[in-house]
Amino acid sequence: MISDNKLIYNMENVRRGLPITADIFLTNYCNNRCGYCAYGRWKELQTEPRYMPAADFEKYMYRLLDLGVKGMILTGGGEPTVNPDFTQIVKTLESNGVNYGINTNFNRYCYMEPVFAKISVDAWDSESYKAVRGVDSFEAVVENVRRYRRELKQAGARTQLVVQCVGKTWMESAEFWTFWKSEDVDKIVIRPVESTAGEYYNQPDNEKERKLIMSYLTNIEDERLVLNYKFDAVRRRFPACVANSTQIAINERGEVMYCCHKPYEIVGHVMDEDILEKKQEYFTNIAKCDIPCRLTAPNEMMLKMADVPNDWMFI
Repeated sequence: MISDNKLIYNMENVRRGLPITADIFLTNYCNNRCGYCAYGRWKELQTEPRYMPAADFEKYMYRLLDLGVKGMILTGGGEPTVNPDFTQIVKTLESNGVNYGINTNFNRYCYMEPVFAKISVDAWDSESYKAVRGVDSFEAVVENVRRYRRELKQAGARTQLVVQCVGKTWMESAEFWTFWKSEDVDKIVIRPVESTAGEYYNQPDNEKERKLIMSYLTNIEDERLVLNYKFDAVRRRFPACVANSTQIAINERGEVMYCCHKPYEIVGHVMDEDILEKKQEYFTNIAKCDIPCRLTAPNEMMLKMADVPNDWMFI
């Protein structure tokens, strides 16, 4: 996600309408089959596996830096580590001193030193993993996480190791925390379900579970446990995505998507000279946006910044 603090520390980008963060899809293929996955809805985009070659990545990386990007997230559309050039891509980022993070299921082990490595697990045993993620890889993921922590310590790396679960019920969230609290990880994150126009929480049972999750987790004394702030924003809708300029998302072809949640809306190519203008001028149907999304906090902040203060004590 992009926090409001990130906007504060990069206010020059905000003022000039330049992206702060780039989401990069290294592939459209995933080795998991999660039922909640936003990209699973767009099967027509996944007719055949495609990968971003390392040479293309390097070209796009320099272009994104020229556009003002301060950090990059390897994510997707697909599982980034299955890209055949993944190791070379990571070395390109690290050798150029580029801050980056990765969102991965970590079914495939690889060593890297990002700012953060966020492991999507959603499970506490093999049975729950198969139920959510469609494959039998829980034990492999746990071993990969343990090995990764050992190697990070040996290297003296400062990478934040994060495990994450999409919280559907309070019981599943409790099971997730109960297992992972005994593992050597930096953060244990529970995030809410994202759905088109927030329709998921229009169902009474889902709304009830959201409240139970918040009630249960906020009473746990574990500084590593993070209840994503978006649990409070599952009904927050905006008249427009005023913070869209703060991020740029490109797919494995280098095409720029209006948003990482809308891979079917292509506004141009990252190498286009006027790509930021094309993105700014692009119209998207805000009613079809996922809620809550990663730009929830930036949208909140930028709307506040646009308001004229009317407090009688404002000076």
